[in-house]
Amino acid sequence: MLVTTIVTHNTRFRIGWIALLVSAALMSLTHFSLIFILDEPVLFTGFALFNLYALLVVLIPFRRDEKWAWTTTWLLPIGLALPAALDPDIMFFYFAVAAVCVLGLLLTMPAFFSQK
Repeated sequence: MLVTTIVTHNTRFRIGWIALLVSAALMSLTHFSLIFILDEPVLFTGFALFNLYALLVVLIPFRRDEKWAWTTTWLLPIGLALPAALDPDIMFFYFAVAAVCVLGLLLTMPAFFSQK
């Protein structure tokens, strides 16, 4: 039996969700293209799969208000900030995307933890 959950969200949640969705999609596309452009295909394959996983979590269970998805999505900004801290060449871009992800998570937080 298939159960369909229809959840209505406010504008604040939608803005945060779209910010997370776009960030994960752009980082997936960026890392996937770097597999073919740069010399380290294994490294960028791992990053592409990491971002693709984050994209799928944000796309399906996050939108259904599953609390585990909100907690798991924190791996996205952490996973972007750690390599940025070690490489000054990518620092600005990765920290900017990580900041957008944190903002998106903070905007969506009331939907997950408010008393319904």
